[in-house]
Amino acid sequence: MTDTPILRTLLADRVIAYAMALDARDWTGFRALFEDEIEVDYGSLGSLHATVDAQVWTDRCRVLGGFDATHHKISNIVVETAGDTARVTSYVDAAHFIGDLSGFVLGTYIHDFRRDPNGWRIRAVRLVVAGYPGGGRAAFDRAFEAARAAWGA
Repeated sequence: MTDTPILRTLLADRVIAYAMALDARDWTGFRALFEDEIEVDYGSLGSLHATVDAQVWTDRCRVLGGFDATHHKISNIVVETAGDTARVTSYVDAAHFIGDLSGFVLGTYIHDFRRDPNGWRIRAVRLVVAGYPGGGRAAFDRAFEAARAAWGA
């Protein structure tokens, strides 16, 4: 499939589906977005940077279930395609709420895709943190500590 507006929209929609699945706790839908093995780089957040089974990444993200709510907003989407591969770069504004605590992070998502017989699937995801508004990194960490405790992780 050559680069077309339809392809760019499809790939952008996959990144939006990534964020929406996190907020909806749709772990089946989330897992379906990935190849079986993916590269995850959340190192700028102080988290995982490794090539892992996609189910491992899905299971790690389940800690979001410890929050009362999360809200990931995607914007400024840029899609680049090259044959059977593509890269989607976007901004993410992520809010995490538990009790009276809230943690915010702003950054850039970079999702690398590959087309296989099942369609376009994520083969790598990276988050590059730009900053922590509304209380800074300490507030973000406190909110995640509370969510981990609520989740039992």
